[in-house]
Amino acid sequence: MEKDKPADWLLVKPGSIITVSDAQGIADSMKRGLGVKGIDYTVKTVLRLEQLDGLSKHLVFTLYDAEQSLTLVVKIVDDLVDLYVYFDVPGLFAGTRAELLNRNMFWLFQQPANPDHYEPAELQYAVAIRQNVERDGKDVEIVYNEKPQGELQCKCVEIPPRSGMSAELLATLVEYRAEQPTENPEFLILETGEQRGSRSFVQFFLGCPIKLSEVDVLSI
Repeated sequence: MEKDKPADWLLVKPGSIITVSDAQGIADSMKRGLGVKGIDYTVKTVLRLEQLDGLSKHLVFTLYDAEQSLTLVVKIVDDLVDLYVYFDVPGLFAGTRAELLNRNMFWLFQQPANPDHYEPAELQYAVAIRQNVERDGKDVEIVYNEKPQGELQCKCVEIPPRSGMSAELLATLVEYRAEQPTENPEFLILETGEQRGSRSFVQFFLGCPIKLSEVDVLSI
C-alpha cells in the first residue's frame, strides 16, 4: 500500500492490521517489555466521513490490541494525507447532547441566543476547550482552540454498521489544537447520528499528529 495515496486508505477494511510506531507507541511497547518497536492493532470499525461540500474526507479507524484501543484518523484534502492518533479523553465520557447537558457540561457549547429556551441540537460547539493534563506531577490547564475550518458537517458511513442502526449516518467533526507545548496537542469532537433520526452520540479524543513513516498497514 502507498500510504500517501488517498485511494489506498479507502481500501483499508475491518480486520486489517495497522502498526503504530510513533514516539508514544514505541514508549508504550517498551513499557510492555516488547522492545523498541511498533504495536500491531486490528482494525475493528471504519467510519468514512465526507464533508457535505466535498472539500475534505476523514477516515476514522478504531484500533484494538489485547491491552488497549486507539483511534487513527486519516485526513484527506485533495491529494494530501495527514495522520493523527487519538485516545479517549480520561474522565470525559461520551453521550448524547442531552446527557452531556444533564452532566452540566455546558462549557462544551457556545452560549445560545436565548439561554432560557433552546434545543440541544441547535447548539454549536465551543471555540476553545480547556483540559487539565499532568506535567511533572502537577495539573496544567491546556487550551485547545478550534481550527479555522470550524465545525464540519459530513455524510458518514460506518463499517460494519452498529446493531440496530443504519450504515448511513450524519456526522459533525470539530478539530482543535493547542498552542501550548503538550504531548497531545490535538483535541477532537466527533458526533454521529442517523440521517433520519433525532438522537446522536458525541465522543471526545486527545491525540497528536504522526508521520506516514510511523504507521504500516497490512490490508485484508
